[in-house]
Amino acid sequence: MPTEINASLEQQARIGPLRQFQIVNGKEVRISIKSKPKPQTYAVHLLALADKGHLRLHIAWHWLVLFSICLLLLIGYYIGKSIFGFSLSTFEFSFIAGVSLTALLALVLFVLNISRKRVFVSRYAKVNLFEILISNPDYRSYKSFIDTMSGQLQKARRFWDLKPEHQIAGEMRMLRRLASQGIISQSVYNQAKDKLFSLSNKTSR
Repeated sequence: MPTEINASLEQQARIGPLRQFQIVNGKEVRISIKSKPKPQTYAVHLLALADKGHLRLHIAWHWLVLFSICLLLLIGYYIGKSIFGFSLSTFEFSFIAGVSLTALLALVLFVLNISRKRVFVSRYAKVNLFEILISNPDYRSYKSFIDTMSGQLQKARRFWDLKPEHQIAGEMRMLRRLASQGIISQSVYNQAKDKLFSLSNKTSR
């Protein structure tokens, strides 16, 4: 069967690898992460996706924490110097310059890493499968891809019309494959497996 690309989207964050998303043959979303030294490519079945992704604001809190620590160090040093007469003497300039530059770098990285994402999860186990940056590279391209994916998902649901137990089994196979590829962790897979087994037992009664 020839490969048909229903829609494609390339995204490049301010920091991070180039990511490509493709809807292939109306059946799956293929995700390629062009990271070095190990690029990754994996596929997610449309039938295993929840109907809608949820929005998430991504904030790199560790950079904000580092900025706060640097700021507290500078404030603490000036308080110690003015009240208690504490001084680093010859090392004072190096200390202030180093901490100030680190604080500035942390603040820049914090701002650059703020982004809005749409997170797509599996239908039953709710495992995070992939994220798409909102309005990247532009709103029109982003919206067109999301609309196409939503349309293909609903079309696949109508065409296959699988029973819940078959959908659960298919999702488990997909998650097992993603775990073997290192896309999701083994602990995440084990938790998802337990949840899917529980749901499968309920639907089979």
